[in-house]
Amino acid sequence: MGENGTMRGIYVHVPFCVRKCGYCDFYSVVDGEEARERFCGLLLQELEILLRSYPGEANVPADTVYFGGGTPSVLGPERLCRLLAGIRSRLPVAEGAEVTLEANPGTIRGEDFFRLREEGFTRVSLGVQSFLPATLEALGRIHSVDDVHAALENARKARFPSVGIDLIFGNPGQEETDWEADIDCAAAIHPDHLSAYALSPEPGTPIHGQIERGEISVPSDDAAARMYETARRALASAGYRHYEISNFAMPGMECRHNGKYWRREGYLGLGPSAHGLLFPGESAPLGMRTENPPSLPEYARRLDEGRLSWVEVEARSGEDAWKEFLIFGLRLEEGVSLAEGEKRYGPQPRNLLEAVDRLVASGSLVRDRERLRMPEAFWFVSNEALRRLA
Repeated sequence: MGENGTMRGIYVHVPFCVRKCGYCDFYSVVDGEEARERFCGLLLQELEILLRSYPGEANVPADTVYFGGGTPSVLGPERLCRLLAGIRSRLPVAEGAEVTLEANPGTIRGEDFFRLREEGFTRVSLGVQSFLPATLEALGRIHSVDDVHAALENARKARFPSVGIDLIFGNPGQEETDWEADIDCAAAIHPDHLSAYALSPEPGTPIHGQIERGEISVPSDDAAARMYETARRALASAGYRHYEISNFAMPGMECRHNGKYWRREGYLGLGPSAHGLLFPGESAPLGMRTENPPSLPEYARRLDEGRLSWVEVEARSGEDAWKEFLIFGLRLEEGVSLAEGEKRYGPQPRNLLEAVDRLVASGSLVRDRERLRMPEAFWFVSNEALRRLA
């Protein structure tokens, strides 16, 4: 069970891509059909080993299952449906569970959506990133704008209850007018959910190297901040609720699975590089963080030896739990309830109390009776405030 009796989530990291995008630092590989088939067996093997090691987990229901990556859609509908059925045969998945698939528009066909919907997938999140060909090319995406519109149309024809898209701003060569055009296109197609992320050129990625060598340039921080405000204003006018720093949804269409992370509820992390938060009972009453290796060969080796694939596992202390509760929860529009935090984790540690007081005094946080939240004016630079709680 998740914390406080809530149902837990299940996250499945599918580590395959057709081609690695130049900005991405998530773990993924470009492998063929044999590796993909082998992965499906490994993932169910991992779940079985976990349940043998923690048999109480076999009775804990899940109300969200999320296939992320990588590009999960490259597995194809047959494998994805087989994995979902395999999870359901080993763990209770609640009636009406949210079952999400991340998909790139160029890797999924019309009939695929119908098969996935028939087998229990309820939500699709399309990695659109942009509606402009030049931006897609700058990001190294494999799909076209026509692919985007076809995927959206087919997902709706298949009657997916929720269809969402991801967009990225602050891209190489992107003008503010380009981003305005992307937001206008998004508002026109009216997805149920929209995530808007600022490009973050991480060290080791090709785009980071190109920027360092002066081969390409990205918009300034001030320009990126204006792009963020453009999205906030336009999407609010289109009826979206800005419920989390990077996420917008039509009322009632918020992503339930991501709420597991932000509200610090339990979730299993399956697949290479996946993280989890378990609440196995007396051994870790405030939660146990798990981490799988960011390597498909190492993941397979550990499982083939009949042991858990975790490379990191750590029971959380009261201070750990409080930090996570604040750092993740303050990303939400609603903020956090300090009374709830005390009920779950005991008195707030003095060092965190003092850090919160300083942030409130600076205006970075607002305390309203027993609730604490971040003013929307600080959302784009939220990491500067939240790192003071780490």
